[in-house]
Amino acid sequence: MIHPFPLFTAVHSLSRQDFSNFSLPFAKAIKEKIATATDVSFLDDAKQLAELSVDESTRSFLNDFFAGTIQTYTPAAFNDSLLLPFSVHDEQFVVALVSGIDPLLAKKVGHDWLQEIRDTLQREFLTIKQAGIDPQTGLLGSTHLHTLFDTLIEKVKKENVGLALIEIYPQVRTAMEAMQHLRRAASALRSFVGEHAPLYHLGQSVFAFACPDCNEDSATRFGPLLVSFLKREHFNRVHIGYSQGKIDRDRQGETRKILDEAWLALQVACKRGPFSFCTHQSLQHSQRHALYATDRAALNRLQPHWQQLDQFALIQLLPETTTDTILELITLPLAGSKKIKGKENDAYVLLPIADPRKVLSLVRKMIQSITTDSRKIKGTVAAGIALFPCSDFKKSEMVLNCRKALLHGDLLGKGQLTVFDALSLNVSGDIFYGVGDIPRAVKEYRRGLLLQPQDVNLLNSLGVCYAMMNRHRIANDCFLKALAIQNDDFMSWYNLGLGREAQGNISGAVESFEHAYKCHKCPPGDEQESTNVRAELPFQLGKLYCQTGRYQEAFDILFPWHTTQASASGAGRALRYLGESLHGVGRTQEAMSWLQRAIRFDEFDADALSLLGEIYLDQNEGDLIALKLCEKSVELNPTPVRFHLHLARAQIQCGFLEAARESLRCCLSDQGAKGAAWFQMGLLCQKQGQILRARHWFTKTLHHEGSGATWHQQASKHLSDIQEKKEPLKQASETKTGLQTDITI
Repeated sequence: MIHPFPLFTAVHSLSRQDFSNFSLPFAKAIKEKIATATDVSFLDDAKQLAELSVDESTRSFLNDFFAGTIQTYTPAAFNDSLLLPFSVHDEQFVVALVSGIDPLLAKKVGHDWLQEIRDTLQREFLTIKQAGIDPQTGLLGSTHLHTLFDTLIEKVKKENVGLALIEIYPQVRTAMEAMQHLRRAASALRSFVGEHAPLYHLGQSVFAFACPDCNEDSATRFGPLLVSFLKREHFNRVHIGYSQGKIDRDRQGETRKILDEAWLALQVACKRGPFSFCTHQSLQHSQRHALYATDRAALNRLQPHWQQLDQFALIQLLPETTTDTILELITLPLAGSKKIKGKENDAYVLLPIADPRKVLSLVRKMIQSITTDSRKIKGTVAAGIALFPCSDFKKSEMVLNCRKALLHGDLLGKGQLTVFDALSLNVSGDIFYGVGDIPRAVKEYRRGLLLQPQDVNLLNSLGVCYAMMNRHRIANDCFLKALAIQNDDFMSWYNLGLGREAQGNISGAVESFEHAYKCHKCPPGDEQESTNVRAELPFQLGKLYCQTGRYQEAFDILFPWHTTQASASGAGRALRYLGESLHGVGRTQEAMSWLQRAIRFDEFDADALSLLGEIYLDQNEGDLIALKLCEKSVELNPTPVRFHLHLARAQIQCGFLEAARESLRCCLSDQGAKGAAWFQMGLLCQKQGQILRARHWFTKTLHHEGSGATWHQQASKHLSDIQEKKEPLKQASETKTGLQTDITI
């Protein structure tokens, strides 16, 4: 069988988002057609008219003209403006408001001329879109990337613009597999990003999308979320590099700088493991980062004083406001104590004791004496306390432990006194995880478990890091240890389910997700990650229910999830599974509707295309349409046997019998599909008049236990039909033979 070359080069329609992505070239095309035009705005809702800088009376007239234009799909002229409606998919319209027209021209212009201009522009817009679209993914192409920041200049008005580069590099053997991987990656990213952010394919499985008004904190949240999302979608390697900057017309060079910085961050992420994220700012300021930088000067001054001490406490005092007087205000409470100036406005105090209670009491008195003189110290003073001995930490690590205690205290509020402990290591591990440094995060979590072996959060965080490193067996052991301590821990059950699914243990994954779902209604707390996971769990469980044939349960959990997540970017992922589950329980017409929506959401969804083609055959909705759907599914993904089986059914139904025979070749020996394939071979032979061969295949179908009741029933019916047709022929043959005998006699 000959498969068509898998490229999508034709653009047949426009979408609402196209008028945002291509606003500059679209506006340029309009100005070239209408020479006096000075300004072009694209509107898809009357509410956008309120944003125009016109007086109230003009806006009122514009509202009326806009409503009439939308209703009649007819261009209109008003004062010095034109309204040109352009059709987009789903029978919607986008209206171009063209200002600066000569009032005399607007008054005398004919409707025929306006419609001709509008139709010509519609065709030009399709050509512009075609040139800016990547043919393999349907995303915006690299040639359009240089206009991205020009478009954003008009929108963000000198605000921060972030650029994320995502590498989802394939581990494949053939070009076909690479193309399939590329489309699957594009579909996954589209479902995560949504329709409102421009998504680009730059080539070699490197994607990009811009984040207007995005800051570093937002990036460190969405980066790990996107990495985790793509890992759940079963990609083998995911790396993300991020940078940001302010852009305006006076700083055009900044756009290339942002791209270069994001590319550098991506290269660093590639060296950190199979799943990693990196921001350029974390690289740029790594020498000043509290967890990376070492205060060598303070360390050198402290070492002589603690060298002979078997136990001590090191306190780092950090005032809220910048001051150079804090060292002078510190009164040492014990003999043998030392105070040393820190790197900036902080100071260190060395106490020759390691009793936590006594140390905390002395530090409180010390801070109280410092803050008494409000003329010199304004605001609070935080303290990070590190005690020695502590687990396997060396004396030289006490300075860094003080900083970790301070970061721990920042989460609790201003002016906290915090003793370094296992929770401090959990916090520092989370910081490393947030900037994509997974190996350093693992080190922090493991050392935290030395201090607190029964800490469920540390076990869970360590397991997640191992999963990101593709060490799923060790990761699952961490989750199981956490559940042995706290059996109702939601995050551990959920992560264990993901780990088992990654290992191919689908039944174990379903069991884990079901346990997590029992804890699903527990209060999520303030953790954003937990909230996101709780929102994701029903989809993951419903998806696995579909895979295991539990269709009613799949629909019962996916339908309310899709309803509540309808406005979220990833809600469309459930459309295909809703259609599949409804088809599984016999609600075929509803399944058809959901699958049609799934294809509109993701044109590369081969599963939805194949199943919809099968339903069209069953419901007599159009055999040729079903054939096209099945052909497209095999073109997108020729690996699944069931796609070839559905295609063979459509080919037999449409009379392409030799092509159907080729499609069935890979199905005849497959354990799961051979019963149905045998029946289709019988049907094919019957249509070709090969009755004995048809009878052979139908008989094999009846004797195969895995064929299913439907194929058994149909095979039995066709055998009966063959037998009924054979009996009259036999009787006629016997009658003819008898007559000849009589004559001979």
